Amino acid sequence: MNLFAVTVLLAQCCGLHDSIIRGVYVNPYQASRKDYWQEIFERADSGLINTVIVDFKGDYGFLAYDSKLELPKEIGAVKNHLDIDFLIENTSRHNLKLIARIVCFRDNYLARHKNCGIRDDSTQLWVDKKEMAWTNPYHDDVQDYLLAITKELTDRGIKSIAYDYVRFPADGDVTRIRLTRVKGSRVDAIARFLEKVRHQTDAEIGICVFGFSVWRTLHAEGQDLERLGGFIDVLYPMLYPSHFHRDFKNEATENWRNYWIYFDSARESRDKLPPRVKVVPFVQGFEYRAENYGPDYVFSQIHGAIAAGSDGFIIWNARSNYSTCWRALEWTRNSILMRHAQAPGEEGRGTNRDRYPEEWFDESLLQGSEFGPKDDPGL
Repeated sequence: MNLFAVTVLLAQCCGLHDSIIRGVYVNPYQASRKDYWQEIFERADSGLINTVIVDFKGDYGFLAYDSKLELPKEIGAVKNHLDIDFLIENTSRHNLKLIARIVCFRDNYLARHKNCGIRDDSTQLWVDKKEMAWTNPYHDDVQDYLLAITKELTDRGIKSIAYDYVRFPADGDVTRIRLTRVKGSRVDAIARFLEKVRHQTDAEIGICVFGFSVWRTLHAEGQDLERLGGFIDVLYPMLYPSHFHRDFKNEATENWRNYWIYFDSARESRDKLPPRVKVVPFVQGFEYRAENYGPDYVFSQIHGAIAAGSDGFIIWNARSNYSTCWRALEWTRNSILMRHAQAPGEEGRGTNRDRYPEEWFDESLLQGSEFGPKDDPGL
C-alpha cells in the first residue's frame, strides 16, 4: 500500500478535515509581530493548519498580555507582548482555533512573592538546573493566582486553555526540596487545582504532560492521567522522540520508531482517559537528537498519531520556525482533503471537492515522502 492510499484511509477514519486539530505553537515574541501572523494566516487559509497555541503566561512566568490583575502588576510579571483583540479577531477571521498556553508552577515572578515559592533545605528559594524558581502547587494562593489569570482570559474571549508545567519540578537537585502546606499526594495537589478550574470556569481545559506519563504514573511530578483525566477536556502529551530513551520502540529506522512512539502512546492515552477527553499530541518540530530531521521526520510522527485515532496534533518549535514542517503539513492536509472530497456532497450534489480550491487537491504534493509502508500495521 503506497503512502497516498495509507493516508487516504487514515482520513476516512478521522471524519471531516476540520475536525482534526492541525496546529503550531507560537511563542510570545513571534506572536507580537504582525508580519509573522501574516504567514500563519496564509497557511491557515491554504488549509495547512487550523489551530495555534500561543503563550499567554510564558516559560519564565511573565504574562505576555496587558493583564489588569493587581498581583501580576505588583510583582512585575506583566510584559504585554500580545494584542489580544487582534489575535481573537484575526484567528476567528482565518478559521483558526486560538489556545492560550499558561505555564503554571514554573514561575520566576510569583515564586519570589511572600511564601509562594518552593524552598530548599536551607530555607532558600529552590531553583532548577536552569536557575528557574518554582511555586508550590499545594499553596492555595498559587492556585488562585492561576485561576484568576484563566478567568481574565476567558472573560476577554479566550475559550481554550492549555496548562503546561502543571506539575512539580523534575530536574535539578530535587532531593533538597522542602514543601510546605502539604495535604495529600502530589497528584492530589494537581488534581485539586484542575478541579477548581473545572468548577469555576467554562474554559476548555487541556494539560501538557510528559510523554512518559502516558505509560506510567509520575508520582514525583504529580502526573497521573487516570486521576487527572476526570477534570480535563484535552490531553496534550509531549511525545517527542528525542525525549525517550533510544531503546524505547527501537525500530529499524528512525521514522518507524517515531511512528510507533506516537501510535502506541496515543492508544495508551485513550485507554487511561474518559472517552470524552481529546488526545492531541505535541509533535517534535526541532532537530534535537534527530539523525535525519526533515519533513519525513515530522510526518512520521503525525502519521502515527492520526493512525491511532488521535484528535489531531500540534507541532512544537521553540523559535516558532516551521520552515521544515510545512511540507509535512501539505502531505497531511492533502491526504485528508482527498478523502473528504470523495464523500457525498450537500443536497445530493455527489461531491465535496468543489467546496475547496482546486490547488488543494494536487496529488503531487503527496509525493516525495519516503515514509510509507507497504502494509500499514496501524490500519
